[in-house]
Amino acid sequence: MTPEEIRDLPAMELGDDALRTALTTAVITGVKTMTTSLHRSYLAESEPLPVPGLQRLVGLQEESLGVVEVLEVTLLPLGEITQEIARGEGEGFDSVAAWREAHERFWRSTGELGEDRWEEHDVIVVERFRWLPEHALVPTPEPRRVGIVVTDDYSEAPDRDTAPLIAQLQLLGIAADPVIWHEWTPRPDYDLLVIRTPWNYSSRTEEFLDWLERAEAQVQVLNQPALIRWNLDKVYLRELEAEGIAVVPTRWADDDAALRHGLAAHAEGWVVIKPSISAGSFDTGLLRADSAAALALGERILARGLTVMIQPEVPELSEGREKALYFIDGQHTHSIAKGALLARGGGLRGGSYQEDPQLVQASAAEVEFGEHVLAAAGRRTETPMPLYGRVDLVDSAESGTVLLEAELFEPALNLHLAPSAALALACSIESRLSQHQAANAMVG
Repeated sequence: MTPEEIRDLPAMELGDDALRTALTTAVITGVKTMTTSLHRSYLAESEPLPVPGLQRLVGLQEESLGVVEVLEVTLLPLGEITQEIARGEGEGFDSVAAWREAHERFWRSTGELGEDRWEEHDVIVVERFRWLPEHALVPTPEPRRVGIVVTDDYSEAPDRDTAPLIAQLQLLGIAADPVIWHEWTPRPDYDLLVIRTPWNYSSRTEEFLDWLERAEAQVQVLNQPALIRWNLDKVYLRELEAEGIAVVPTRWADDDAALRHGLAAHAEGWVVIKPSISAGSFDTGLLRADSAAALALGERILARGLTVMIQPEVPELSEGREKALYFIDGQHTHSIAKGALLARGGGLRGGSYQEDPQLVQASAAEVEFGEHVLAAAGRRTETPMPLYGRVDLVDSAESGTVLLEAELFEPALNLHLAPSAALALACSIESRLSQHQAANAMVG
């Protein structure tokens, strides 16, 4: 299209003053793909509603910046605005509540709401669009797109990390989308994939590993796929122990004889039995070693083709003194205690998987322990420092500080409790992305 043809298109005017500059930049970089307006404003001005088609994006001086294609126009009650719409605005909203607060403030400042009460049934006009770089009239920066790998079912445990992470990435000018791993066919849609909360992987392990192999052939994946494959099965604890990391004493059973021998070694003591591949404490129980329930649980795990882990009860764990230490690019950012989860005799306390994460302080010795764990994992897998990691540990009277798990590809980071960690992770992603793009430019 010629500049003259573009100037004849209907105008898309976003915000005003400094806000307009920020919003148009977000459109041009692909961060902003939606905009919302009040239906009542169109009625008050007797203006027609927007329709799908081409519009010219207008800058601060009313100049034409280029062309956007409006793909869809929807009228929704305020009460039906979703997180997807809030995210599509590209302004760093980590919740619908944040979107509502910002838009109410803006529309009151423009007089569109006035002193009227904002009702749930008030109609919002939602436009979904895309920037057309081939019709840009201004220099267009190279877009940066990141896929945050998730799943589609969080009924057992909520994902509190993806929304704040995407919000921080948007504020850095990076377009980020949640990617449901089992619904997305790997292709070079993104500059980087960050594996975050694909928590149904444990029941679809082979499918997930096949997907991961295809994904890494198309796009850079973090954490590193080699590290993910190693970390997916908790038998990695044996390798970390060989590296000098203290772990909870564990007996491993790959068949019925080893299972019975492992249980017999604990006599009448209480043990934790769990599969080497699991999430959300599935098929995990705190049982007496000599009970029929312990044997039955172990046999059920073996029937799934998995290794059984048998560990003595650690009193400090049952008292809820486990700590999870979080690291971003090797730097400790925050720590939580999540309380005891397992009920004596089997099952979970409260009947379902319910973490109660609370921010706690980690000692210098605990942070150093976590750093040693990350370094040992790197040595065993010959991979660089992971983008993120969680080290679960407990300080026990019997064994000192011991490792419970090193979660290096899908831990809940509890970013809702630590906004500074969300920013740190976003900045580290930006740094990794820049390094990757620079390396590709050199190859090119």
